[in-house]
Amino acid sequence: MKVVCVYGKEDLAITEYERPVCRPGHAVVRMEMCGVCGSDVTAYRGSNPTVKYPIEGIGHEGVGEIVEIMDPDNNLSVGDRVALEPYVPCGECPMCLQGRFNNCENLKVCGVHKNGMMAEYFLHPVSLLHRIPDTLSYRDACLVEPFTIGLHAITRAQVKKDDYCVVFGAGTIGLLAALGIKLYGGKPVLVDVIESRLNFAREVGIEATINSMNEDVAARLREISGGRLPNVMIECTGSQAVLRNIHEYVAHGANVALVGWPHDLVPLNQVRLMQKEVTIYTSRNSNSKFPESMGYIADGLIPVDSIITSNTDLDGLEDVIRDMIVNPDKYLKVVAKI
Repeated sequence: MKVVCVYGKEDLAITEYERPVCRPGHAVVRMEMCGVCGSDVTAYRGSNPTVKYPIEGIGHEGVGEIVEIMDPDNNLSVGDRVALEPYVPCGECPMCLQGRFNNCENLKVCGVHKNGMMAEYFLHPVSLLHRIPDTLSYRDACLVEPFTIGLHAITRAQVKKDDYCVVFGAGTIGLLAALGIKLYGGKPVLVDVIESRLNFAREVGIEATINSMNEDVAARLREISGGRLPNVMIECTGSQAVLRNIHEYVAHGANVALVGWPHDLVPLNQVRLMQKEVTIYTSRNSNSKFPESMGYIADGLIPVDSIITSNTDLDGLEDVIRDMIVNPDKYLKVVAKI
């Protein structure tokens, strides 16, 4: 079978492997499609601090059809179309025993710490397979995993109805987080430096946006709300400039969820954060959000056709990744046909 491997910086190859053998508690899935995440791009660039080369299969936003299964007690069966939850916990550490599987001390993320989903066949625990409704296409189901990241951050930040929320970063995760805030009854403002992304966000229903390249973010946040700062912030960029100035963008008592990965250590203004008693939550992957995400997308509440901006196959994948590096503003979500 074909597997998309990354052996080092800018060293991608489609390699032949033996088809995986099914084992108890697992299923073999014939992969149909897989979304391309920013972490796949940084793995290719050599700038992803979480990966170790060689990566025997990139990709963690996969969907496909079960062709073998060894778990008679599960509701799934051969022929079912499934989305694969890519975070594989140990099930034994204190975090797992508390149900916080995304925070497992021994977590293995597909395409990062273990083999990934851009392969013709993939072996995966049955407990991490989620049936795709008949009304949902494979392509659209590739957005389920990215949307769970935004939903988990929203949960971490405890977003409630009528909360005034600022989201930094109008890429896929930030946009989905802003759309999720609306579904939760909150009022999102989306901040980015790329005007085309902000234009797109407005087209899909995010009415309030700020271009931080030419606008004073804190002043605009007050202007939009009639004088107050947001009580929730979701940070999806990892930008040093944003992280250093969290205290400028949020109200007293605000909740902040950090989603984006900074490339270096970031100094925070601890005094101002303490004076405002801001609560900062880190947000890693997602936990138990696949059914919720799948439901919203299947119900047509997420503008999938607009967010998936490009399609490719495995042979064209490297060229697309290279172009994503050079022209990031051209892309939101890319989906690869396997």
